[in-house]
Amino acid sequence: MKKPTRNYLLDTAMGLLGMLLAISSFLLWVVFPRGYHATRALWVDIHKWGGLALSALAVIHVALHWRWLVQMTRRQLERIRKR
Repeated sequence: MKKPTRNYLLDTAMGLLGMLLAISSFLLWVVFPRGYHATRALWVDIHKWGGLALSALAVIHVALHWRWLVQMTRRQLERIRKR
């Protein structure tokens, strides 16, 4: 798989998981704020697993872009030193 395709798929998955977490957060905070309901328990599980999946993809994302992150950090530190 080519890098741009891989990055697109990874970023899309992360974006969708982010939206899922935003929706589940809203539902848990506003719609099902207290008490035990079967529906609330389901959304708590969705929120937890979605967060775990997003965290895993974020680690993969950083690993795939590690060289770029190191290079950009070096450039920024050089610019700061020159000032």
